[in-house]
Amino acid sequence: MKILQFHVDFIEYRPIKKEVANAEDIDPKPVRKEDLLVLFTAVEHGDDEALARTAVSDAEKFADNLKVNRIMIYPFAHLSQNLAKPSEAFFILKKMEEDAKSSGLETFRAPFGWNKAFEIKVKGHPLAEMSRNYGQTLSTSAQQLEIERRLQRQLSEHELLARIKRSDFTGLPESDHRIIGEKQDLFSFQEPSPGMVYWHKKGLILFENLKNFVRAELAKLNYQEISTPALANTVLWEVSGHSAHYKDNMFLTKLGDEEFGLKPMNCPATFLIYKTKKWSYKELPVKYSTFDPLYRNELSGVASGLFRVKILTQDDAHIITTKEKAGEQIAEIIGLMERIYSIFGLSFKMKLSTRPDDSMGSNEEWEEATDILRQMLEQKNIKYEIKEKEGNFYSPKIDVDIKDSIGREWQCGTIQADMQMPKKFNLTYVGEDGREHTAMVIHRTILGSLERFAGVILEHYKGRLPVWLSPVQARVIPVSDAHIEYGKTVLSRLISIGLRVEGDFEPGTMSSKIKVAQIQQIPFMLIVGEKEQTGKTVAVRTREGTVQYGVGVEEFMNQLKEKTAAFQ
Repeated sequence: MKILQFHVDFIEYRPIKKEVANAEDIDPKPVRKEDLLVLFTAVEHGDDEALARTAVSDAEKFADNLKVNRIMIYPFAHLSQNLAKPSEAFFILKKMEEDAKSSGLETFRAPFGWNKAFEIKVKGHPLAEMSRNYGQTLSTSAQQLEIERRLQRQLSEHELLARIKRSDFTGLPESDHRIIGEKQDLFSFQEPSPGMVYWHKKGLILFENLKNFVRAELAKLNYQEISTPALANTVLWEVSGHSAHYKDNMFLTKLGDEEFGLKPMNCPATFLIYKTKKWSYKELPVKYSTFDPLYRNELSGVASGLFRVKILTQDDAHIITTKEKAGEQIAEIIGLMERIYSIFGLSFKMKLSTRPDDSMGSNEEWEEATDILRQMLEQKNIKYEIKEKEGNFYSPKIDVDIKDSIGREWQCGTIQADMQMPKKFNLTYVGEDGREHTAMVIHRTILGSLERFAGVILEHYKGRLPVWLSPVQARVIPVSDAHIEYGKTVLSRLISIGLRVEGDFEPGTMSSKIKVAQIQQIPFMLIVGEKEQTGKTVAVRTREGTVQYGVGVEEFMNQLKEKTAAFQ
């Protein structure tokens, strides 16, 4: 049995059609439940009643820790390749429902055997997302056979895409980032690496453009970009206290007799760099940024696309400062968020999350750190919501929800005022009085997971990315074969100044090439025919369909450079 467990603000689902012959009979109307624990559950071959009781017992304990008394059991076959027969799975799910009700939990169960569209908003605290794996694991030889079986199915890119179209992406709207990603050839998910993104050439350009855009903004504010090893002894996370909260979701291995893990967060390793020298109060704050990949062994994959991946990259930063300078640093971060979100046309709201029950440090420290965050919000005249007891185990925080073009909210940015990690790692500086003092750390992200943010903006723009962000900014299209050489000359000139331009010189009609470019949402198509070749010009067609004739190549170059200069 595999379970993906979410503590949610709400879940809303709508049954669409029956997937199996013995699906239960229900009234297919939308259902919405709020503030509860949701167990996305895949029942596997060999699961029995005892296993169901164990899973429910674990969920009951977890719900009790979260002070939640409502639970939903949600059949979700996508979590496993070793599913039980439908009749067996239905029996186990009903048994789980009975056990949960008998334990005193207010229990709901989503219908079995139905294809369902759902919307979910997961709470922002560290324990809101957990994965569980119950039952016997496959033997080594069985695992190898399973891997070989899966690999044999991947005969070609064409067949894989056809399979995806038939199953995983069936019924998705055209504005879904997975559909956009396929049409524009940006990324894919492959079975040997579940929940991990395969960036194609154009997708990697988008990803790197996001990264470099943030880099340029941070350079203006004197951030130092660093990088630390992906692998570290797990003692590092035991010192920080993360081990108790995240170890179940880490990728772990043994090197000799010692246990190592791929890093699920950047902060502990960043602190080690700070400790390589002695600091004076005059040198603070020091601002470290990093774009290192992070590794989190959570159940995820193609069903969520870029929104939930096991290897993610954050625009992460840690500002190590004195308490006296913490407020001005938080104000600077809020200003940076306002600027960056406005460039993408995203509005936002902020939430102040306070001390959870399971946390470290004194009440006085938490109150002081929370007050610093609160004062900066009020100083910036930002309305905010209080989220009681939803801070991290080591710090209060501001969570930032952005709103996209169709009104959906996404939690992306965060600002944490931390007085606990500096004590854990002995992060000190020499003060004006010549004595050592403990520093304060501000953890922050703005876009959050760049993978997730890429998915958000693909849907926000409905695939029509701004020119500065588009992987391909223009495509040169000849009217006929007689104009290919001139088209290549135009292409070479544009590429020489760093513009992202490609040519479509393959066999085919001009109209079909224009249609392909429009489907791929390329901002400009440069049509070159006899008139353009004679006049050394191009006809500039936009993806919206407007056309400007007789544009000089140099003139177009200058126009495109102007549109992108601010974001280089």
